Amino acid sequence: MKPESTTVSSHRREKRRTKPGVPEGDSAANPPRPRVSSTRLTWRFCVAFLVLISLFSWAASSRLSGVILHERLTGLLAMLSVPVLALFGEASASGNSLSFNDFRASIEGACDGVQPTYIYLAAVLAFPSRWRAKGWGILIGIPAIFLINFARIVTVMLCGAYWPDLFERVHLYGWQALVIALTLAVWVFWAEVFVRPGDAAPA
Repeated sequence: MKPESTTVSSHRREKRRTKPGVPEGDSAANPPRPRVSSTRLTWRFCVAFLVLISLFSWAASSRLSGVILHERLTGLLAMLSVPVLALFGEASASGNSLSFNDFRASIEGACDGVQPTYIYLAAVLAFPSRWRAKGWGILIGIPAIFLINFARIVTVMLCGAYWPDLFERVHLYGWQALVIALTLAVWVFWAEVFVRPGDAAPA
């Protein structure tokens, strides 16, 4: 057996080597992550957002995108609108053209919801968050914006058939602003629900 005085002195030397409240090895295994300033994050978001907007806009305006994306999407929207409009009157579709009662209109590329969708996607991808959260944003946002635009087409057709004097105002001003506001609301919902506070300042 060792003398008691030797044991106490050894114990004191061990306490001096180890910082109080920090287990041995923790500082090496989990080094503190450097925090990124909010100004730097804001600039990074803005630059990434503008770059992605430019890329998506270029891709969406290409001739290939017009054939593969816009023509098929406008045709799909017209086809899906028929059974809903048929609840209120006579409705039919031919390609991207819709007919409801005596009112006829065509769904053009600017009204297919592609633009608000890629603006939303650029905001999700540029925002500082984990890829899992970005994936949720894409899965939630694309169907939500599609439904918003679908409701836009149906209500605009109803307005054109029953209140033709209000058609231009509803189409060009009312729904344009509403699509922007609702798309922003979807993005805010995603950021609030799926992005954790710690994800906004990655190492």
